[in-house]
Amino acid sequence: MKRTLNSIWIAAVITLCNSCASPVISQSAKDPTSTPLPTIKQGQSSPLPPQALLQLGPDIKVDPQNSQVIIRSQIASRIGFLEQLVCKAGTREHESLLAVEVAPKMIHAALLAAGFTPGTPGSWSEMPPDAAGNPVAKFQPPTGSKIELFVRWQGDGRTNECAICEWVRGVPANASSNTPVKFPCDRFVFAGSHVRPNPKSLGPGEHYVADYTGSVVGLVTFGDEVIAFEEVIPDRIDVAPAMWESWTDRIPVEGTPVELIVRRKQNP
Repeated sequence: MKRTLNSIWIAAVITLCNSCASPVISQSAKDPTSTPLPTIKQGQSSPLPPQALLQLGPDIKVDPQNSQVIIRSQIASRIGFLEQLVCKAGTREHESLLAVEVAPKMIHAALLAAGFTPGTPGSWSEMPPDAAGNPVAKFQPPTGSKIELFVRWQGDGRTNECAICEWVRGVPANASSNTPVKFPCDRFVFAGSHVRPNPKSLGPGEHYVADYTGSVVGLVTFGDEVIAFEEVIPDRIDVAPAMWESWTDRIPVEGTPVELIVRRKQNP
């Protein structure tokens, strides 16, 4: 099923590129519009010329040569505990660092075009409580290509870039400690959300779950994330108390335009 879905997503990318957004090619390349784009097969390097970018729309582009996807976003929230790092605009901004306008299924397609392999989102299930009556859970971690996430923005008269993990900090287990817990930068995978049959309200067909839930880059495990945190964090505070929060002093003001950069993890 995954291979079939992959071919469908890649075909969608090529169709979109041919119909509504010509590739942005380096100036040294000759007329890119005169030659149709070849099909990109999963697991093969891109046939595009060096330094070529696929502009899939106003908010997303693919750099297949460097295995990265660049997505336009903006600061959604910069204070409080987080359940998402990135969400679809109009869904979970109150618990996310960034919000994007581009559809999550388009992000999935772009990641495929950049050479990433999707896996499956994580999950958890509740087990019988232990002898002391405490909740117990069984975890299934997410799978998929390992990735790193960066943010780029304009501020103080210059271009700034950092790993998105630098905008997140953990609450120390020891209440007397003033030292924030460092958030891991290298713990994300291309989980790929799910394709599910439509409910009756949507009519015949299927839908990409993250398009409706808004889970682009998850932190808490809802099981529908396009990009997932490798550690399963249940979405119930009685099972896993909230830990990760916005590092407010490091984050630009709400509404600031930001480029989210999804890159292949180096030396996985």
